Amino acid sequence: MMKSLALLSILFLITACNSSKEVPETAIPFVNTLFSENAFQVQPTIEESEIFLLPQQEQRKFLAHFNKQVEQGIRPDKVVFNYLEQRLDNFTYDGATLTAQESLTRNEGNCISLAILTQAYANLAQIETTFREVGTIPVFRKDNNTILISNHFRTKLLAPKRVTGANEFEILRAGTVVDYFPAQDSFFIDAAHYHDLVAKYYANKSVDALLDEQFDESYSLLTKALIYTPYDPELINLAAVLHRRSDKKAHALQIFEYAKNHGLTSQNLLVNYLSLAKTQTNPVLVAHLEASLDSNASTPFDKIQVAQRSVKKGKYNKAIRELKEVILEVPYIPEPYFELARIYYVKGELDMTARFLTLAVEKSSDPEKRALFQAKQDALSSNR
Repeated sequence: MMKSLALLSILFLITACNSSKEVPETAIPFVNTLFSENAFQVQPTIEESEIFLLPQQEQRKFLAHFNKQVEQGIRPDKVVFNYLEQRLDNFTYDGATLTAQESLTRNEGNCISLAILTQAYANLAQIETTFREVGTIPVFRKDNNTILISNHFRTKLLAPKRVTGANEFEILRAGTVVDYFPAQDSFFIDAAHYHDLVAKYYANKSVDALLDEQFDESYSLLTKALIYTPYDPELINLAAVLHRRSDKKAHALQIFEYAKNHGLTSQNLLVNYLSLAKTQTNPVLVAHLEASLDSNASTPFDKIQVAQRSVKKGKYNKAIRELKEVILEVPYIPEPYFELARIYYVKGELDMTARFLTLAVEKSSDPEKRALFQAKQDALSSNR
């Protein structure tokens, strides 16, 4: 999974919600030019080729299986999918971002790890791939005063191109989708490509290093990620967060300002920028960022955060309207129902609270979320 962070009271750190992957039409300087020259020491990092490298024995085993299956008439993309499905039968899904070889050796990893492993086999089979970045509104995990959230990748193994006439073309390429984290309460974020996957690996490792306060390592991995997606708002956000955590507040402000001036912002970046701006004497900037957060909300997660900010301001009816709009857009995710239950509980309307807690439980496909919502529902019932 692609990690996002929120440093409580100050930061929402990287990823993917509402980030633009398009290269700006007009050339702009890279964000690296704003980094502090003396704050970090560059550390050695893993090379791209090593991320996707499989052991020689595994390569031979896979290729023997692949060639035999293809000779029997099975489509190449389906051969890779079936091999992965069998190979990962006892796989443990956790939060670690691993190389292809580490995933096989440890028999575990997150969805970015699995996308990397899938790509490693696709490389051997010479199969083209595309990706989709998918978000889920998370159960928050606290880690040293930091909230971790995540998005994940779905890989599509493309089928061989059909032989067509000179005036024919394929509108939609056939293929097989690999998604070992299917969830009902998910939503599409953006199309993605190979370079995005590589960048996500380095970004996740950079976040891990930042949480461990290994700032030199985090910096080194971040600069590697920026080689692949230099204008990714979430990486720019991570750069600003890293500088702030390293007591380089002036550099962090310059990085945020760079993002705003060049239109390279995301909700996470704006939240962090706003937090830092509130420590300055610039009420105009604070007002601008607050307005930008509300007007630029695009994903369900963004819109739920808008409603949460309305709640903090005591604007309960406004928050209720905002959450009901989210339900109209994505009626299958549980979070807006849970947020409505929280509002009605504060308002003392316990019947409405119980109703929306029940809906939150019914809509949740994630066992951890369902357990959380069920516990709240049970607590409410026992106290009535």
